[in-house]
Order: sequence, then C-alpha cells, then structure tokens
Amino acid sequence: MQHLDALLLTVMLIALAAAAAAAYAVAGGYRRAMLRHMTAPAAAAAPAAAEAFRDTPGAHFNLALNRRHTRRLAVALIAISALIGLCSAAFQLLVVHTGGGFGWRKLGLLALTYSWPVVPALGLLWRWSVRRTVFGVAGYLAVLAPLIMLGSNAAQSLSLVSAWLASTTVIPLLALFGLTASGRIRAIAPLLFPPALVMTAASVLGLEALAAAIDSPPDTLVALVGFLGATPTLLLFAVVPWLIGVWPALAVVRAVAGAYRAKRFSELAYLFGMFWLVVLISMAIPSIHSDAGLGALAIVGVWVWVPLGFAAARRWLTPPPPAPTLLVLRVFRRDAAVEALFDSVTERWRATGNTVLIAGTDLVSRTLDPDDLFVFLSRRLGERFITRAADIAPRLAGFDLTPDHDGRHRINECYCNDATWQPTLQALLARADAVLMDLRDFAASNAGCRFELAALADAAHVGRIVILCNAATDRATAEADLGAAHARCQWLDVPASTRGLGRQVLAALAAPA
Repeated sequence: MQHLDALLLTVMLIALAAAAAAAYAVAGGYRRAMLRHMTAPAAAAAPAAAEAFRDTPGAHFNLALNRRHTRRLAVALIAISALIGLCSAAFQLLVVHTGGGFGWRKLGLLALTYSWPVVPALGLLWRWSVRRTVFGVAGYLAVLAPLIMLGSNAAQSLSLVSAWLASTTVIPLLALFGLTASGRIRAIAPLLFPPALVMTAASVLGLEALAAAIDSPPDTLVALVGFLGATPTLLLFAVVPWLIGVWPALAVVRAVAGAYRAKRFSELAYLFGMFWLVVLISMAIPSIHSDAGLGALAIVGVWVWVPLGFAAARRWLTPPPPAPTLLVLRVFRRDAAVEALFDSVTERWRATGNTVLIAGTDLVSRTLDPDDLFVFLSRRLGERFITRAADIAPRLAGFDLTPDHDGRHRINECYCNDATWQPTLQALLARADAVLMDLRDFAASNAGCRFELAALADAAHVGRIVILCNAATDRATAEADLGAAHARCQWLDVPASTRGLGRQVLAALAAPA
C-alpha cells in the first residue's frame, strides 16, 4: 500500500473529527435520556424510612495532605513524560536519524523537545483552559528554541527551529483541543476516539480496495458504477466496511468500559495515555520514509511507560485513609457556573477524598465515565436510575470509594427521578463528612434547594458546610430554612470574577468546624 504515512495521518485526523462530531450527538442523546428518566412517572411505593444520621463527625479534609498528593501526581506525570521523551529521543538517534551520530548533549536537547506533552498533561490535571494550555506549550517551546540553537552544531535560524518545534506539536494539540476543548464533549469524545479510529480505518481500507481495482476493474464493479454512479459507489465502499468495523469498534468500547470498571485506569490516566499515544503516532508517521522504514513505528512502544509509571508510583500516590466524603448540592440549570465550580473544587478534592452527588444534566460533561457511556450506548441507562426507595441502599453499597492507581477518588452519583431524589439525598447526607452547596441565584421558589437546606439543618454530624452565594441569592430564606444550623455553615460570597474560588472553597472545607 503506497503513501502509508498519508493514509495513517488521514485516518487519525478523520477519526478525531468523527469522534468530536459523534460526541456532540451522544451528549445530546444522553441528556435527553436523563431528562426522560428523571421526569418519568414513578409507580406507587412505600415511603422510605427516615435516614438515621450518625452522632459524631467522620473523616476531616486535610488541605495540606490534599496539596501534597496533588503535587505528587503532578510529579508522576512529569516523570512519565520525561521517560517517554528520553526514550523517544534515544530511538530517533539510534534507529531513525542515525547519520548525525549520537551525543549526550543532542540526546538531552531532543529529550526535552519530545517531553513537551508534559505541559498539556499538567493542564489536564489542573483543568486548564484551552488558552492557558496553548500559552503553556508556547512558553515551553519558546524557552527550548534558544537552547536548541546554542546546542546545535550547525547554524540554525530562530525561525527554522521554531517551525520545526511547531511541526512536532500541531497534530497532537489539534487532537487534544478537538477532543477536550468543548466542555460539552470533554468526557465523551476521548472515549469515542478509539472506536472512531476503527471505523475510519475500515472506510479507508474499503476505499483503498476500490482504488486498487480501478486499473483493471472487474465486470461487477463496472456494472455497479453504471447502476449507481461514481459518487454513490465511492460512498458505498466507504460505508459498507462499517458493517464489519462496527463489531471491533463495539468491542473496543466494551473493553475500555470493562477495564475502567475493574479500576485498571482512571479517566485522567486514560486522557494522559491517549494524548501520548497520539503524540507518538504523529512522531512515527513522518519517520516511515527514513532508513528505519516501517520499523519507525516501533517508537510507539515507549508508550509502555504510561502504565509502568503509574504502577510504580501507585503506593506513593495513594493517600492515607480515611477519605472524607464531600456531598455536592447546587441550584440546577446553571450549567456553566456549576461546571467551573466542579473543575476548581471537586477535581482538587478528589486527590484525597470521595465526592457524591445526585446526577443532573448540568454535570454530564464532568461526571460521565467509560462505564456510563457503554451503558448508554447499550440502551440500559434506565437501569442506573433509582426508581424505588428499596433501591437506594444497594445503589449506595455499590459506590466505588477506593482510590484509583493515580491516587484520586472517583465521582459517585445517584440517578434519581422526582419520587426518589429526596430519600436518596437523605441517604447521601448520612454518609457525608462535608457539604458544598452552591446557592448562587437561589430564590424562595427553588423548592428542591429548600428541602436540601432543611435536611442540612438536621445533619449535625456533618463537620463542614460551605455555602456559595451571590448578590442574587435569597439568603434570608436560606438561613430561615437552616434554622440553628446556620451557625455551622460558612458562607462565601462569590463575586462576578471567580478567579481563586477553588482555593477559597477548599480552605473553607478544611477549616475547623
């Protein structure tokens, strides 16, 4: 097959676009399915027994410990990236570009160059915006460019070095931004990328088979073109292979979901590993034309440092027990504000603590995981919903409260309908050590929030209750619903600019009761 490098690049770029487009469709369908189940009429059932709250506080959130383990995870990402960069540089010098000889200075500079994905990796950990990630990568390359010029044996212009550095980053960055830039598809598109690769490869192989037959076309192909026309025939050869490709694609989705359910990786490790895989493939494709030939593809093998690195650091990354449990409550239908809060607070809390909440469409882009996606694609989302009070205890017993191999805890959520969310809230509150309640734009008409406030009033065991408010919050009504429990709550007035909000909230959650 000629032009293999162009074909591989085409498959990858089309798969990226297809995964992003499919993610938008899946996100919309997932939200509609959730709303349908949330508002479905419930069968008559016996009322749930009132949840008994414990008398003593549980685990306490240690801010210093949380920061320490977040730093440790950052160090692990840096170390794994450095190992991949070093091995990639050695491979390029010893296998691909052997004419210039091997030197330690050259190895070091090339290793630094190939380690640039550490910047987006840290951005994934700290939930950087697209703009901040771009500036971070640009800053890394700007520092690297003069070092390369100083360490080069040949005269190099700044523009030439900059162009080379940019060429090594453009495709992986397109992949990262295409799959994660939009909050709507951030949790879905990366999961759809592997099956999209399979389906795209099937289409390309079909078109290649058609191209190979054009020089001496069989009579059946001539008849087919005569009957359908040229364009429909092209579409047919592109689409029919899906009938075969759909089965391995579904197998990939099933395998990813099963591995995630078995805790073989976390969602951060998946994104980190997927990004590095795209980087290595992008690095290998142009090298096919070197003396190494197809052997240049072996550079993808250095990806093994991702699972090996996490496995080696597992004990170091795992925080000591007990892990405090944070219950997140909010005014629904404030998607952008709640997503930003989730990124700045909950993603950091997860380094040492569990998070529980009642699922809603506002956080689908932050909480949907591989198992959720597979359940939805299997048309079994309804099985996740608590439709009877008797389902609450088994559902909570199935919570995953142990840390992943990267030390972070998963998000556990309950899918409820109008008849079951209140007893479910009581059950979640009974297990909570701290509560974060977002009451921005709260009004007396928000009956759901008022029920939650009344429940908090009875939850004396909760060590910390942090409530966010703004100028539009009906604080008088909220305080009246809390009653005497108002004294146990810490209110944070959130300005229009939420910069630094995450640090303030975490500090408040860590403060003594």
